[in-house]
Amino acid sequence: MLDLKDLRCFVAVYELRGFARAARALNTVQSSVSTRVRRLENFVGAPLFHRVHRNVTPTAKGVQLYRYARKVLDQVGELESVVRIEKPAA
Repeated sequence: MLDLKDLRCFVAVYELRGFARAARALNTVQSSVSTRVRRLENFVGAPLFHRVHRNVTPTAKGVQLYRYARKVLDQVGELESVVRIEKPAA
């Protein structure tokens, strides 16, 4: 099953091109980001990034997942905004 936190970590690594940078941006530790990305890799059955020293580049499967993950996270963000705005007054 997909987890939004896993997707958020994956997108951060993808956009920031690094696990340490993603961890800093997400205010978490690098090992947590690595674990979440590894869980996604197990889910899709393929590596999502090429890891060479400190350089991280997406694989073809990573590019494919990113396109969908970005859309899902954007839609979740919109949903959260709408739900917060439309809360009835108590």
